[in-house]
Formats: sequence, C-alpha cells, structure tokens
Amino acid sequence: MSRVSRYKPKKRAIPLGSAAWQRLRAQVLAEEPLCRDCAARGLFTPATDVDHMDNNGDNNARTNLAPLCHSCHSIKTAEDMGKRTTRGCDVNGIPLDPNHHWNRAKRSPGTGGT
Repeated sequence: MSRVSRYKPKKRAIPLGSAAWQRLRAQVLAEEPLCRDCAARGLFTPATDVDHMDNNGDNNARTNLAPLCHSCHSIKTAEDMGKRTTRGCDVNGIPLDPNHHWNRAKRSPGTGGT
C-alpha cells in the first residue's frame, strides 16, 4: 500500500513565530491544557504544541486547532507527510496506535471496530 502525503507546507496566514500566532497558541493551550490524543487514551499529558488538524496552515479557526504534546504532534505530522510511525505501548503494554487490532475492539459498532 502506498502512503500518500497530506502535508501541505506553504506560507501561513499567521506565521508561526509571530506575536499573533503566540497569542492564539497560548489561548488554545489555556482552554485545553492536556494533549487531546493522550487524553483519548486515558493519559494526562500536558499539551505543548498546537496542531492544524486539517493540515491547512491558513485555517486558524479554533475548531481546527488541537492541543497536542510534542510526541503526538511529531507523530501526526510524520503521518500527514506519509511516513511510517511507531507509537509503541502505554505503561500497561497496550499499543498506542488507535488502529492496532487490540484497540479496534474498544470502538463501538459502526465506527470501524470489530
């Protein structure tokens, strides 16, 4: 299976180093201080990065900005670029990859679970 890159690097509407981006980033992290991906797995990890969920750096709508820890943000960015990623396991030995067959059984019927 070929991996398709969804990563679209380009000039952003609000440059990442600008004061405007720093204010928006601070607002997102203040509203949601924990990593959204870790929280979905029952982990409490402080969010340090803000991700454009649709990979469009021009879409700075609050609904498109997700707080993530640096590790989760790096993994998501790599996946968006079409790279293979290894997520490993949590402290209980449960795979962190949401698509791992052990995690698919946890999904409710109709959401792709078994």
